[in-house]
Amino acid sequence: MAQPEIPDFVSLLPDRVWYLTQSGRDMWCRRPHGFFFTSSQAAVDFAAAIGTELDLQPIGVASKELISEEGIAAMNALAVTRIFVDPRFDPETGDVFGPILRIAPKAAGIV
Repeated sequence: MAQPEIPDFVSLLPDRVWYLTQSGRDMWCRRPHGFFFTSSQAAVDFAAAIGTELDLQPIGVASKELISEEGIAAMNALAVTRIFVDPRFDPETGDVFGPILRIAPKAAGIV
């Protein structure tokens, strides 16, 4: 299986981003979607809007860490291929919408 890669999103993200976690480490996601937030409050507001029974808390990290080789490997392990940035939730439809960053597999090299 090809390893995923993320294009240069550092220029699109602030220096610090937040994600929701229940464990204090692992990113909460809804495969294949992950969620990044540009503020702690945006993460808290989203968790409240979706109404999950989980005790989700925001954790802030340097965006460069999330798009590092280790960060990409962690998202791959979670089967996350799309990341919403500051998503919004429509309570009437249950839809999540907003800008999406796509994590695509690296093209297989020709030997």
